[in-house]
Amino acid sequence: MHISHRFHSSASGVRVLRHTLFCGVAILVLAAVVRVSMFTTYRVAGSSMVTALQDGDRILVSHSPWIMNPLKRGDTVILNVEQEVLVKRLIGLPGDRIAMWKGLVILNGDFLNENIPAGRNRPDSFPEVVLGGNEFFVMGDHRKVSVDSRDFGPVKRDEVIGSVLVRFLQEKMEPMPMTRAGTR
Repeated sequence: MHISHRFHSSASGVRVLRHTLFCGVAILVLAAVVRVSMFTTYRVAGSSMVTALQDGDRILVSHSPWIMNPLKRGDTVILNVEQEVLVKRLIGLPGDRIAMWKGLVILNGDFLNENIPAGRNRPDSFPEVVLGGNEFFVMGDHRKVSVDSRDFGPVKRDEVIGSVLVRFLQEKMEPMPMTRAGTR
């Protein structure tokens, strides 16, 4: 008859402890790599995205929106345009036709249904532009003060840093390091 022992020797206990510590450290390192490579927090600077985002708001941005979720019309995105990080709303997708008439966006031949208050628009007009397979058209929600695709043209996919996932209340995010995202 064979009798098994409930308790292992101290050598095997040390192995279990080492294995547990190794797994714990590996999980922490993996979590840090995912956090740094896939997500960044930004602090909004400026008013071109009022009322969706206010000056000083903090946002969590996914660096790989086309892997997790493809970019969609209406998404709020972070861009690197002319060496400046900006936050804007995605209006036009690759292949879309965009025009403006007296401040109203015409998307693929139809007026885009938007809720932009009259005091926050500017009466721009421009002829139809067809976006290339790698281009997006972005605008700020506060159109009167926003510098966006109406000014610098369509943005390329590689200029899109990521998609805004969450807007945080300021007092809850104070300890997190921030990168500034302007809304000129």
